[in-house]
Amino acid sequence: MKHLLIASALVLSLISAGTSADENRPGGEGIVGSPGDPGKVSRTIEITMVDNRFKPSEIDVKQGETIKFVLKNTGKKKHEMMISTPEDIDKHGKMLKKFPDMEHPDEPNMISVSPGKTGELVWHFTEAGIVDFACPLPGHFKGMNFPGMKGTIKVEAK
Repeated sequence: MKHLLIASALVLSLISAGTSADENRPGGEGIVGSPGDPGKVSRTIEITMVDNRFKPSEIDVKQGETIKFVLKNTGKKKHEMMISTPEDIDKHGKMLKKFPDMEHPDEPNMISVSPGKTGELVWHFTEAGIVDFACPLPGHFKGMNFPGMKGTIKVEAK
């Protein structure tokens, strides 16, 4: 139980600390946008999660859009979609490697989907630029510069 509490605290601190800028990404507060209002969804994008990739892995949206991602896990393993900076995705993945059985609450920028299930994540894209997403579970994601379950969302300026 003690490990679960420590690990949960680490997850929350890593996710909340995720606003470091990268020269190819929007800078400052709200680097990856913010949780979206389900009542203000601009459109829905379906993503299939398989055991080694997201389909599609490249997505185009417009600045100001609120997107409902419908994630269908057709793989044999649990998968996550985490929208964040590459640094935060890496940090989260390393923490999950240390605590592979750790349960953590779904944060607004991520969702866990069991095999054969479907989940939804609503996100509001506030800044133009490139936004990353990945499955940070051990063995699914090997870093932003290596193959694995990851993708990019290109946010076109208004």
